[in-house]
Amino acid sequence: MSAASHERRPDEHRDDDRRDRILGLLDAMRAFHAGDASARAPLAARTPAEDGVTGELCRLFNAIAERTQALELEVSRLRRGDEGEAAGAPEEGGRGENPTASADPDQAPAILVVEADPSPNAAEPMLDAARTALRGLGGVRDQEAASVLRVDSTEAVREAVAGHRVVSALLDARALVGPLRSVLDTLDACVPGVPLLCFAPDGDPAAYDQAEALTYGRNRAEVVRSAAQAVERLTLHWLTQAPVAPDPLAEPADSGYGQIRFEGEKVLVVDDDVRNVFAMVSALELYGLTALTADNGPEGIEILLRNPDISAVLMDLMMPGLDGYATTARIRSYPEFADLPIIAVTARAAPGDRARSLAAGTNEHVTKPVEVDQLLSLIKRLIKRRGLS
Repeated sequence: MSAASHERRPDEHRDDDRRDRILGLLDAMRAFHAGDASARAPLAARTPAEDGVTGELCRLFNAIAERTQALELEVSRLRRGDEGEAAGAPEEGGRGENPTASADPDQAPAILVVEADPSPNAAEPMLDAARTALRGLGGVRDQEAASVLRVDSTEAVREAVAGHRVVSALLDARALVGPLRSVLDTLDACVPGVPLLCFAPDGDPAAYDQAEALTYGRNRAEVVRSAAQAVERLTLHWLTQAPVAPDPLAEPADSGYGQIRFEGEKVLVVDDDVRNVFAMVSALELYGLTALTADNGPEGIEILLRNPDISAVLMDLMMPGLDGYATTARIRSYPEFADLPIIAVTARAAPGDRARSLAAGTNEHVTKPVEVDQLLSLIKRLIKRRGLS
């Protein structure tokens, strides 16, 4: 056997790296579950384009762990009271170490936006996406005082940070690299670790390459490929960053979408996009629902059969293999699921799509980007109707 036959193929090295990172993620999740909010999953020393689903899961877990650690630090600071501050004692988790924990809760929250073309008559897809995200958060505390701010210079960023609590930054990768770099450098100096979205639309490889370069190595940064995806990610950032009650120990019902609350009812989310699933599950569980997930139709049906106490299903229609229409029809073929609430959640908004999904057996049809208050109200109404029937 030649020496060359002992050399490992590149795909074998990638498999080993992926396995090691999954094991590292599992170790971090176990430590986090045991109470260690400082646990972090390993990040790959490669470009985001090569990172895949494993890298996405690691980054999402790290974002959750960072937020949890920030809240723990804030709770600890509030429990110490005002004595330490009056005596000049240093706060745990200062701005340089943990900007989320030290942010002034009395400041109005804001999303910062850098558009590709700042001229007055130009289209404003990023500003529109940010405003759409806020409209979908109609009941969140301080939403009326929230701002979407266009920034295009160091001075604009510093002015925005001085008067607002920055929730997220949305940058159009088609903009000139100079202003983008200027904004990022200033954000890093003023609010390090702020969640960052970089928009690079499908079909624009130059913008995608620039977005990858801007987000590479940043733990809380990602590339989004459509305005709808930007809205979903901004909504998630808002839910996990901005609408925090003045007392972090307050009951969850004191904030959020009015007084809509659930008591642990199970909801099944069937969607093949891990980012959509994460955003949806985060929003649902924030208001008392228990979310189960499946990334394809057959798995969703299996989960339903194993969990007859599921109260509702959120069904993505555009999935490979058994799509949402066929999955819904198959679910309805089981007598025990004849009246199970099924809500179609889809990016399709063409004429006839709603009628087709209702004909397949769904109860309601909502389009992405989802207005979460509407979705919560639908789930509440359908579960109640089923209980009365």
